Amino acid sequence: MSGGQEFWIVASGCAKTQSGQAEKEDLFKSLKSHPALASRSTRGRDEAEGPWKFSVPDGERSLMFGSFDNLIRLTDELQKYDSHLEGIVHRFERQYLEVDPKAQFKVRSQRTEKSFMEYLQHWQWDDAKYPKTRSISDNLTLLITVVNKLDEEARNKTAQYNELKTQKGNLAKKESASLTNRDLVDLLTPDVVKMNGSPDDDFIYTEHLTTVVVILPRGTDQEFLKIYESMQENVVPMSAKHFSKLDDKDGNSLWRVVVFKSAAENFKKQCRERRFIPRDFEYSEETLKKLHGQRELVDEAVKRHHELVRGLYQAAWSDGMIAWTHIKAMRIFVESVLRFGMPPTFASFIIIPKTGQNTVTRKALADILGKQNDKMTADAGDDGEEYYPYVSLSFTPFAVPRG
Repeated sequence: MSGGQEFWIVASGCAKTQSGQAEKEDLFKSLKSHPALASRSTRGRDEAEGPWKFSVPDGERSLMFGSFDNLIRLTDELQKYDSHLEGIVHRFERQYLEVDPKAQFKVRSQRTEKSFMEYLQHWQWDDAKYPKTRSISDNLTLLITVVNKLDEEARNKTAQYNELKTQKGNLAKKESASLTNRDLVDLLTPDVVKMNGSPDDDFIYTEHLTTVVVILPRGTDQEFLKIYESMQENVVPMSAKHFSKLDDKDGNSLWRVVVFKSAAENFKKQCRERRFIPRDFEYSEETLKKLHGQRELVDEAVKRHHELVRGLYQAAWSDGMIAWTHIKAMRIFVESVLRFGMPPTFASFIIIPKTGQNTVTRKALADILGKQNDKMTADAGDDGEEYYPYVSLSFTPFAVPRG
């Protein structure tokens, strides 16, 4: 399903007698048969797009809440935590898609795995996670604690993963076209550099001598060759050497000059003043091997953490969505009891409004569900919604647009 698809969870009071169950079925049949509410799909019952039953426990098996004052307090708490869970679940969704653009959003509930639509279509209260013998307040506290811990764990693992990706980026080859931005360790490799332990080695390192690497901008090589020996004392004459195979597409060229160690820093300074570009570099095959080893280790760590974070967000989204739908169910229960009285006897359903037909859909719901309840004047309701002659909550499970 696409991001931004809105669902409505609605509820209507029923007779507080034995006929209440039959009344629920009659309401469901009326919703299913109404042209403004009937499924848009012709692909079969399993893929139908509603209306569906939303089986919030009521009657003898209803949720426990204690006193009327508790219900009033729960109204505000549930609305607050509904928004809180919405933010967390949508963040899980975005981050799951970031690590896996082809992410499959499956709900793992009661030892089964279902698509979200299938889960919602056959939703049942999970008594194993949230026992009905425990009060709504206690279940809500447990639910929020678990989801917050899950959110914290996801943030921590994501931070570790991002840190590893940063390390990988710092160690990775810089594939820039310009010599000025390339990492020389990836250019001056054993297949390019001559190191035989002889005086004509490309890099000379002794007790007194060292090798300076300089990048010459296009067209400055002749000027450099004329002046480099006199730029600073203790520059080895005729030691300038061009790594001809490493010129970049802009014409910049890479050279080395052998100088006394005592003269190295001043030589670099003189180069910069003449707009030649000295680079801090010391050739070492051991350093190159160590870098390659570090890259391999970090690559492996990034791959391992990628799978870990991917699995974590897959599970976190599923657990978060289960918790969020149960908060919706708690809200439906509390608001239905406050609206329709005790004992709790009501029917709740999930509606998927057709695009651009909200007004028509609302009228159809009022015609069917409003008959069961007292007519109420339009007023401001929860979430800034219009006040309807039935309980109504909006639900937008996915926030990220997808093709």
